[in-house]
Amino acid sequence: MTEPRLDRVEVGGAALATATWGEGAPDVVLLHDGLGSIGQWRDLPALLHDRLDETVLAYDRPGHGSSTPVPDGAWPVDWMQTQALLLGELLDTLGLDAPLLVGHSDGGSVALLHAAWQPHRVRGVVALAPHSFVEPVCVDAIVKMRNEPERWIGGLVRHHDHPEAVFEAWSAGWTRPEFAAWDIRAELATITTPVVVAQGDADEYATDAMVHETVAAIGPNAEGLLLAGSGHLVHHQEPDAVVSLVERMRRAAG
Repeated sequence: MTEPRLDRVEVGGAALATATWGEGAPDVVLLHDGLGSIGQWRDLPALLHDRLDETVLAYDRPGHGSSTPVPDGAWPVDWMQTQALLLGELLDTLGLDAPLLVGHSDGGSVALLHAAWQPHRVRGVVALAPHSFVEPVCVDAIVKMRNEPERWIGGLVRHHDHPEAVFEAWSAGWTRPEFAAWDIRAELATITTPVVVAQGDADEYATDAMVHETVAAIGPNAEGLLLAGSGHLVHHQEPDAVVSLVERMRRAAG
């Protein structure tokens, strides 16, 4: 498989680690989940590049991987909105006009917010298990994770320079009482680009209502899919299906 080109980009007061598969301006930008990083995409970026002949960019959000600054305490309630703004600055810095965005979980929410705020700057969105509001099942799952942090932090050590900090920021952010009211469905109505919202039907952090409600909020240009037998990590469990979704989105977006 193609090996990536590694770099760092200074943007918005952050130093972001990036990886690019292919030459030329990236056609596809990957946005990882709440505990994710470039490496946790596994083989998906190389598969997208090799099979679709697209240049693919993945980056670590601040505090993830080797990107800075490192968080100190819980993410604020509006952290996904803040990261959507930072994504816009990153694309501006890299000179990317309208890439196709592929986001997982919280990264999918960030991609949808960017598409809502700058629809002319997005070719299409493949949102894998995104959140558009807070479901109790998600909060309950994260509370359980916080009860055994060593287990989860141990799995993050090889992907993040500061695994304890990113685990605390994410898990404390999601479980803070005021975050229960977080809801971006009204904002998503301004999205005009094609969107696919895909989620496993065995997702540990969401019910099927998340797909249906998110698609309804976006409107007729959005399609919802439930992947049989898949959990939350659809890009690990169904990488070929994700590649096919991106290929479909590329055709739909033109």
